[in-house]
Amino acid sequence: MVVTEARGRRKQSDRTEAMRARLLNATLELISEHGWAGASMQKICAKAGVSRGAQTHHFPTRESLLIASVQEILARHKQYLEDELIDGERSQFSLTDFFDFLWDACFNDNLVACWMEAMVAARHDEPLKQAARKTDQKSLLAIKETGTRIARQNHTRPTDIDSKTADIIELTIYLLRGMVVQDGVHEAKGHQERLYRLWLQLIMPIIEG
Repeated sequence: MVVTEARGRRKQSDRTEAMRARLLNATLELISEHGWAGASMQKICAKAGVSRGAQTHHFPTRESLLIASVQEILARHKQYLEDELIDGERSQFSLTDFFDFLWDACFNDNLVACWMEAMVAARHDEPLKQAARKTDQKSLLAIKETGTRIARQNHTRPTDIDSKTADIIELTIYLLRGMVVQDGVHEAKGHQERLYRLWLQLIMPIIEG
């Protein structure tokens, strides 16, 4: 009897997680394709293949679903960062490799584009602003910690560079985010990459010097 009940709870938990994942995936796809305003509950439910009743059970309001999608972006981006840079051979990458990874993540992964949509929408939505602020702080901290660790591995005097490197990494993140927004208007990736390479030429001597 106890075993049967436990299995039933696990199955229900699995169904709940699967439904939440479908709704979050649909939300992120719609944000990427149509922007924040285009991710209506009707479109999300249709794309996820769930009823409005099921959606309301898991996320009572559109706001709760969009805030959950913001948190999901961070979770996926953090996992991607760990998989690509922390585990295995990539842990020995140089700081330039790390910056190139951030560049690729910005222009070859729709998570950053979704995040920019959320950040813009949060300017005029107080609950979303609070969630986005907390999420962004965690994201920035995780990226800076990883970049600083990589820089420390490739520097003879690591204690001299941590604070400065962290600030430069944060500036680089802001630069790349701005390019993502710019790309949505001008789509001049070749020009943006040239500017990005110029930025690296400016900052690497500061970090390494």
